[in-house]
Amino acid sequence: MKNFNYSGIALAVVTALLSGSSLAADSSDVGEINVKGQSLGGGLMVQEDSSKARSTLTKEAMDKAPGASNAIDMLKYTPGMNVNSNDASGLSGIDYTMRGMNSDQIGLSMDGIPINDSGNYAVYPNLLGDAENLEQIFVTQGSSEADGPHIGSSGGNIGLVTKRPSKEFGGFVKQTLGSNNLSKTFARLETGEYNGFSNWLSYSHTEAKKWRGEGRNYSNKFEMNSLYEDGNGNSSNLIVKYNKQDNTNYNTLSKAQFDEDPTQDYSTSPVYNNRGQLSKYYKLDRNPFENFNLTFSQRLQLRDNLALTVQPYYYWGNGGSFTGQTASVLSSTSDKAGQYDLSNLSSNTYYRPSWTQTWRPGVTTKLKWDINDEHSLDIGYWYERARQSQTQPFISIQDDGNPANVSGKPGGSDQVKDANGNTVQGRNQYTVTPAQKVWLQDTWFVSPEWTVVGGLAYQYVERIGDNKGSLYNAPEKRKATYHEFLPNFSLSYKPDLENQLFYNLTRNMRTPPNYVLYNVGDSINTAPELSWNHELGWRFQRDDMLLSATVFYMRYSDRQISTTNADGDYEMMNIGSVESKGLELEWSGKLPYNFNYYTSYTYTDSEQKDDIVSNGGNPLPTAGKTVPNVPKNMLNMSLGYDDGLYYGSFGGKYVSAFYGDLTNDEKISGRTIFDVAAGVHLPVDKKIVKSATLRFGIDNLFDKQYLTSVRSTTFNAAPYNGVRASTPYYNVGEERTFSVSLEATF
Repeated sequence: MKNFNYSGIALAVVTALLSGSSLAADSSDVGEINVKGQSLGGGLMVQEDSSKARSTLTKEAMDKAPGASNAIDMLKYTPGMNVNSNDASGLSGIDYTMRGMNSDQIGLSMDGIPINDSGNYAVYPNLLGDAENLEQIFVTQGSSEADGPHIGSSGGNIGLVTKRPSKEFGGFVKQTLGSNNLSKTFARLETGEYNGFSNWLSYSHTEAKKWRGEGRNYSNKFEMNSLYEDGNGNSSNLIVKYNKQDNTNYNTLSKAQFDEDPTQDYSTSPVYNNRGQLSKYYKLDRNPFENFNLTFSQRLQLRDNLALTVQPYYYWGNGGSFTGQTASVLSSTSDKAGQYDLSNLSSNTYYRPSWTQTWRPGVTTKLKWDINDEHSLDIGYWYERARQSQTQPFISIQDDGNPANVSGKPGGSDQVKDANGNTVQGRNQYTVTPAQKVWLQDTWFVSPEWTVVGGLAYQYVERIGDNKGSLYNAPEKRKATYHEFLPNFSLSYKPDLENQLFYNLTRNMRTPPNYVLYNVGDSINTAPELSWNHELGWRFQRDDMLLSATVFYMRYSDRQISTTNADGDYEMMNIGSVESKGLELEWSGKLPYNFNYYTSYTYTDSEQKDDIVSNGGNPLPTAGKTVPNVPKNMLNMSLGYDDGLYYGSFGGKYVSAFYGDLTNDEKISGRTIFDVAAGVHLPVDKKIVKSATLRFGIDNLFDKQYLTSVRSTTFNAAPYNGVRASTPYYNVGEERTFSVSLEATF
């Protein structure tokens, strides 16, 4: 924690003191609460006003979600989204797709700061914070925002908006219990408002057993939000979130393994075997991690028509993972391995986590100028300088099978050293990623019916890599630069109060992940993924019914598909040009006798346009094939009831078949999953306890066994003209689970 104390907390405290006040989220589209009217369908849909496809999940819907779901879990009914988690704890692995894009191609922001990993753009549950502290989650299915602080988004954005502090003193507590020993304790204290300042502090502890295989997951979270408002349009907002976890990994299954036994965790064992099979021991299959993020947003109302927002932020993360798919044998049959002299080794089996430490400061500056009644101008600049140290140390294992130290922090005393005293590393890389973006956007209110938005952004990203040498690579420094102009245009027409038509066009760039600087199979000259995203939509909105329909067309060049190799490390496939087109429908409303309904449908046709060449240099017939991990059809339906005292809902989600490889040789069947949620607002005296609610939920009601998504995409699952077949691996859907929670507001 030494590095964290000095580079993380000190920076946060100094920034806050120099700025002279506490916090406030600005009204940009990456972090604003932009709700036009009331929500319907139990909070799953709200009235929208933007000139692009957008869906919003309200706090009402989040409160009714069963279990200990994280923010992304709660988007499983949102059109365009296919969300899957390893379990209901909200702590384990999570993956999702949207319009044929994987999660590492979709921007994720929290209160306007980027949450995707700065190196490979992955999304991890530990970065999402407590869902109890969120006010809203919104999704723009196809458009990255002009002011979005992302270098890895080829289209689309998900935004998490933290709850504002209450003006009154009080508190909130919640206890959740569920299947597989799930337990989550959450408490939040509200200080109320004093002289313009209001604050809240929260703490949570979550733990659960794995439902498949041995092991447990633990997490402790501390969060705070401080807001100052002077009443003249000026505000300051400080949001701090810290999480520390210790998880035991779930291992992926091949289709053949799943067909044999879908509940078995084939790569883990409850018994330690020191005969070279330690990768199967669950106490080594670990994922310890801690992370801290801070955002400090200041909004200054310079004139009645001119506002400046300055938002510095900082992220620090430290941790890693060892999986059963990661090799753990260090050969000592030869005295030399890369730059190391291994003649002194007494063992050849070790705990080897893939360890990453990240330091990520950045700042966003925006100026909003309402020139007159017709034009509003947005000007902004974003800068970030992310640094990542990625190592892979070998750590000794005790007689009982536990690692001598679960931490892979560089320089640990339990890490293996060679005959010359050098720490042995399977990977030792340090990457610096300076990123800049400048944009100008004009909103033209042509008439009460017509609105036109046009903008241009320029993005410039560097990847500066220092490979310090390992078992496999000699020391080497490499550098790559990526830059592009990114225009956007949208048109909105409102003939009356109930109808809206819109068209939206955006250009997006996804910078290649940092590992292309180092991987043998990847190229430093890999081009960035570029996309043109078109949307044409219609909304019909009344107080008792909301309906939205959007058709989309997305054209990619140099489409990047992320996968993992046999060692669990990320690799990137460039599959050339891809076209994705489809339809999204969302419909919600009220019914007689306090009933409500919600439904969404998504059709996605994501087609590869080029044949590709395998790693061995042989061509593969991929043109005309569907992109892996993309289901063509998804249908969500939910029927709810809420009379103010009791509520309940019964919902189902259908996901059609998808492929695990680029040549479409291995097909995974579709599935339909049903969920139930219910609750009752308990009578209270209102003197101390203002409200209390008992909630109950069942996920996967009929205990469906299914594979959710591809974890390791392959070129071909069947042999082609000298190209050997390779096996895709998949994430597994959780069994039926129950949960119950009791909460109270004071």
